[in-house]
Amino acid sequence: MTDISVIGLGAMGSALAKALLEANFSVTVWNRSAEKAQPFASKGAKLATDLNQALSASPKVIFCLPSYDATTQLLAGYGAKDLLSDRTIIQLSTASPQEAANAERWFSELGASFLAGAILCWPGNIGTESGKIVVAGPKSVFDECNKELKALAGGLRYLGSNIKAPSTVDIAFLSRTLGIIFGSIHGALVCEAEGVAVSEFSAILPPGDRAVALTETIANGSFDEISDAGASVDVAWAAVRQLKQQAEDSGINSELPDLMAKWVNKAQAAGFGSQETAAAIKALRS
Repeated sequence: MTDISVIGLGAMGSALAKALLEANFSVTVWNRSAEKAQPFASKGAKLATDLNQALSASPKVIFCLPSYDATTQLLAGYGAKDLLSDRTIIQLSTASPQEAANAERWFSELGASFLAGAILCWPGNIGTESGKIVVAGPKSVFDECNKELKALAGGLRYLGSNIKAPSTVDIAFLSRTLGIIFGSIHGALVCEAEGVAVSEFSAILPPGDRAVALTETIANGSFDEISDAGASVDVAWAAVRQLKQQAEDSGINSELPDLMAKWVNKAQAAGFGSQETAAAIKALRS
């Protein structure tokens, strides 16, 4: 058996697998599109031929898929649920707090231990001291996985047994980020309305601030170019939808995510979905 399996080899999943291999763990990898797994063979990973083999290969399994729903649908589609007994599942996929609680219950009923985590950094930060991952679940399970998780992020933090904590912190951080993005779009509108170059707004922002690239995109009109730290309008919609879902699930005020959703949906309706989030300003100018 290998030490750990990684399911899902997108940009983030690939970074996780690479970091574990570099930390000298034996790793099994699997991806629905087999070609994404091939490069890991030369790095020493074991390539699973199917999901069942990936689950059977290791006592610990990381899922890094777009959502928790994608994980459960994948397991159901491959008839792999029976292979989860006595496995430790580490979910590093996007989820709402309620989805994390539901997943904990679901995996427990199948005999698996469960940790929920949230990745609060870019793929390039994985495996470095600047990497940030927060995790929750039973302390004994976290302790058993601590070495592997520490290899993924120097900024690893255990948030206790409340399984909702990682996704809650993730959504709180997301709210802050979206606030910067949409607040800066409005700031650019203010500049345009008063005849001040948006580049003057960019110039006063702190170096490295998320709004720098965003406002420069608006100033240059380069909406088709998505920067390394940027995202498309469609991706922004997925993030805003998370905020809306959490507000609905918990019953808190939803006016801020509702406003963001209105802006994003307006940009999508205008055909800007694949462009940088800054493109929302084009739908707001009228």
